[in-house]
Amino acid sequence: MQTRILVADRHEMFREVLKRLLETEPDFTVVAETGDGELLPQLVSQYNPDVVLFDLKLRKRSGIDALREIMSADPGIKAIALTDSIDQDEIIQLLLLGIRGLVRKDAPSSLLFKSIRTVMGGQYWISHDGVAGLVHNLRLLSAATEQNARQQIQSLTAQQLRILTSIVSGCSNREIAEELSLSERTVKYHLTRIFEIFGVSGRMELARFSLQNKIVREA
Repeated sequence: MQTRILVADRHEMFREVLKRLLETEPDFTVVAETGDGELLPQLVSQYNPDVVLFDLKLRKRSGIDALREIMSADPGIKAIALTDSIDQDEIIQLLLLGIRGLVRKDAPSSLLFKSIRTVMGGQYWISHDGVAGLVHNLRLLSAATEQNARQQIQSLTAQQLRILTSIVSGCSNREIAEELSLSERTVKYHLTRIFEIFGVSGRMELARFSLQNKIVREA
């Protein structure tokens, strides 16, 4: 089966070279091309490509804005960003939007081919020089999450922490009220406050968050 590819880059000459390069591979075919960021989502809808290779800097509209619209219409689309340089904030933003790969424009053609086949195989592909920064940013994010969790724990009263522990153990409001000699109304009040502190909407989500962040341990 051939992989149907849509190419989006602001430079017509680069698109022509890239198209010829891709079609030297027997399993690749370029179904459409554009340098217009406003036109890109329409072409994706029209041609339904397997892979979208897109430049971050398109004419009339940025590749990121075009990607946001594309992913909103079809979250399963396999998009690979082409870039002149690696910006760590952009990598994270693109991954959150749903891209499956990121390749530098000066990468060898063999790596570009490999990235397409890797993405078509259901995996992700990020250029090697982007991985180290991505890992660094993820570590910073993890550290910030842990610090935020600690601050949230410190904002709990001793009674709220006991209620949280009971929730993780699977106790009902009535059981918590009996155990702590409180009214069920008081338990509900504290539970509402705990939901607000941790930004969760229900008991199961609260229990899962507490266990994942090691706020309390499962009984």
